[in-house]
Amino acid sequence: DKNRVTLPSGMRSAVSLSLFLALIVRVHSDVVLTQPKTGTAVPGGSITLTCKTSGFDLSSAYMQLVRQVPGQGLEWLLQYYSAGSSEYYAPGIKSRFTPSKDNSNNMFTVIARNLRIEDTAVYYCARDTV
Repeated sequence: DKNRVTLPSGMRSAVSLSLFLALIVRVHSDVVLTQPKTGTAVPGGSITLTCKTSGFDLSSAYMQLVRQVPGQGLEWLLQYYSAGSSEYYAPGIKSRFTPSKDNSNNMFTVIARNLRIEDTAVYYCARDTV
């Protein structure tokens, strides 16, 4: 899989976080969420997950972060609207994952800290379309 990080044998304990290049939330040609391909971090380390948006007003969007561990289903991690407003987290996530928006640059960002081996997954950002 070209989107998955292959670790050298000496780094098997490293956490590899694979991100898809682009995720289209709905089949609308004008709404696109673009993510970098891959990122790698070590246990206890941190990584910044970014999502460049276009085709909608990020400042008024509810953003979601989900992940998929290889061979398993999707796991919802968080919803974010703005700091202190409409922030919801799966258990154990709030203390380690910090979301933010840069509305002027159309960027949704999540800083993941204190990473664990079980955080190895493909991460997706999504826009709530309700």
